[in-house]
Amino acid sequence: MDGVLEEDELVGPMMNLSQFNTSSQTISELLHDKLGRRRQDLWIVVPMTIIYLLVLVTGVIGNVCTCIVIARNRYMHTATNFYLVNLALSDLLLLVLGLPLETYTFWSAYPWVFGEAFCVMRTVAAETSTYASILTITAFTVERYVAICHPMWIQTKCSLQRPARVIAVIWAVAGVSPVPIDIQYGVVYLDDELGLPIPESATCNIRPDRYIRHAFEVSTFLFFLAPMVVISALYGRIATAIRRSSQTRTYSDLFGSGGQGHQWSDLRMQHQTIACRAVIKMLG
Repeated sequence: MDGVLEEDELVGPMMNLSQFNTSSQTISELLHDKLGRRRQDLWIVVPMTIIYLLVLVTGVIGNVCTCIVIARNRYMHTATNFYLVNLALSDLLLLVLGLPLETYTFWSAYPWVFGEAFCVMRTVAAETSTYASILTITAFTVERYVAICHPMWIQTKCSLQRPARVIAVIWAVAGVSPVPIDIQYGVVYLDDELGLPIPESATCNIRPDRYIRHAFEVSTFLFFLAPMVVISALYGRIATAIRRSSQTRTYSDLFGSGGQGHQWSDLRMQHQTIACRAVIKMLG
């Protein structure tokens, strides 16, 4: 009798262990089906990690050097360089807070181990820096359009307070506009057969209970499509103005012109030439 009891006591834990292994295998299969592989093959992960680290290091060094050089040289305190510094700052925000986490996900796509607050912070940094970059490029394009197509007007508005105010507005808009997207993100779990969250399935993603319809569509229109249309239209006008200016200059050289009108035309062309060089530098 004692022998039977001892055998039952021995078989019981073995059955429980078998059930536990089956349950773990089921969860692992569920995670693989719903979330994919936790880590890709090393021949993919290692090169991508090296590339991302190189981008991070060179990006941080390059953008920091840009800010330092412009800050230390007063002759470089121009509207164009103010926008360049702003672009560098927005890139730094994305590089420092976004790229390391992206690199980490190559090695472990899930579970998310950094908590709810850092998940939201990551989204805020990515969206804010992206919006700031797009708005800065748009503002710079407007600046160049005015400098080339209306050079006399911009000479009366050459104070650096203007780009400083524009940049302040850019960051205010970039900080507030992504809120409908930011609040949708959080730590999301898959549920097991009993409806309980699986800790190993944690990901930083859109929470179903916070989903806002058409938020991404509106964001895409306002901060991608609309700026692209504005930038394309303004650069089209800039190209037309440059071509017209070249034709006018050729006509003036061939047939000549005198008096104050000729001086006014030469002054306008000089301003256009300076603005064109600034555009080429910015595009480069």
